[in-house]
Amino acid sequence: MAKLLTDSEFQRFSELQQKQSSFTITAAEADELRDIVAHAQKRRDDRAAAMQSIETFIQQFDITPDELFSPEQIGEAARTYGLIPAARKERVLPPSLTFNGKPYQWTTRALPEEIRVPLFDAFKAGESVKSFIATLKDANRCAATIARLERETGAEYAPAWLDELSVTRAQVDEAAQKLAA
Repeated sequence: MAKLLTDSEFQRFSELQQKQSSFTITAAEADELRDIVAHAQKRRDDRAAAMQSIETFIQQFDITPDELFSPEQIGEAARTYGLIPAARKERVLPPSLTFNGKPYQWTTRALPEEIRVPLFDAFKAGESVKSFIATLKDANRCAATIARLERETGAEYAPAWLDELSVTRAQVDEAAQKLAA
């Protein structure tokens, strides 16, 4: 009921309802209460008619949910209504590299020079950096590594080397967009 009434209407409705429950309501106040309820029911009916019209147009023009809502909105609604579990957002691990048997996490900080120099030199020279990547089976982390290298060096990784990592250019571009955000 509260969603169908303005704040002042709802406050007056509550007052009148309280008077009615304590049997202290006058005939004029009872009429006012009926008017408020009738007004709320009309709004509810109008909203239902509007929703029916929208549903009809969606069916008529074959509009899909992804044309109306972003994937985030669809996911949030699905979580809200229990269609998918309300899980925390997926944690994205930073690129992981190895050099001379030593592991490195490429977080927001710059890589230590001992791996940065040979990695960047190989990348700028157009060579494969497969030997530097510690998580070859994780395509998303490989794509993030390549995207980050491309951003920091200004060079583009060769398509043949992307195939070697089982990563597509689209994955690298998507990872680059996430980096920019």
